[in-house]
Amino acid sequence: MKLNLTISLLALATLSAAAPAVQLPVGLDLDKDPHDKKVNVSLYVMSKCPDARLCENIFGQVLRTESILPKISLSLHYIGALNSSLPLGVDVKHGPTEAYGNAHQLCLYHHLPLTEFWAALECMNFPSSFPKDIGKVGFTKQCAETVGVDWWGSGVGKCVEGKRGKGKGKKDKEDYRVGKEGRKLLVEHIRETEKIGITTSCTIEIDSTLVSEGKRTCVVDGGVWKGCDDGHTAADFVRVIDAEWENLKEDISFNDEAFEDDYTED
Repeated sequence: MKLNLTISLLALATLSAAAPAVQLPVGLDLDKDPHDKKVNVSLYVMSKCPDARLCENIFGQVLRTESILPKISLSLHYIGALNSSLPLGVDVKHGPTEAYGNAHQLCLYHHLPLTEFWAALECMNFPSSFPKDIGKVGFTKQCAETVGVDWWGSGVGKCVEGKRGKGKGKKDKEDYRVGKEGRKLLVEHIRETEKIGITTSCTIEIDSTLVSEGKRTCVVDGGVWKGCDDGHTAADFVRVIDAEWENLKEDISFNDEAFEDDYTED
């Protein structure tokens, strides 16, 4: 088990070193620079959900595909319901500890480049630890540091543990705990997902300029892939992302040419 985990993490570390860091946005917007548009891909998940683990595994393969990183803007959104009577202010499907897992993953997602975040996520999804260790401070820290994250320097530590967490002993590291920033991120994401109305983990949405609906959707529920008109393998998602990105490029080129024509003097 440890050997397999090491191989997996080394593969992600290689990916991180070979590709430029891609900072994940906390929303669904395209990058502001119109000359650097990317294909928006959104995963709606739960940290202890086997279906989320399945689709995250597929997208790990997608991210390892050569030339995909510069084309994709990948965002994760966590599913639940707002409930102010609960400790973190949200109700989630797989019990209270999942809320901490969601918050921890959001801290990683918010503070790290995409490749580092995904490496830590794959560590958290490793079979021997999933889902029993999800939400424990010590486990989240172990996975982050295993893939080279500076726990406190990156901002992840404060987000996960709170500013008073620094310096606590090992006995505190098995606590289910999250800092103020992590709680805020969790509530914001649950509020947004609840507003959109997505309740199934894992739901995959790819913004589209090629299909009339403006969006391609694929769901895995109970281990069964549903509504995936374009397929659901890593190769299928890569093919769709490539096609959407090429179309975005053509739109940008066309608009640039039209702009130049408008301002060309006779």
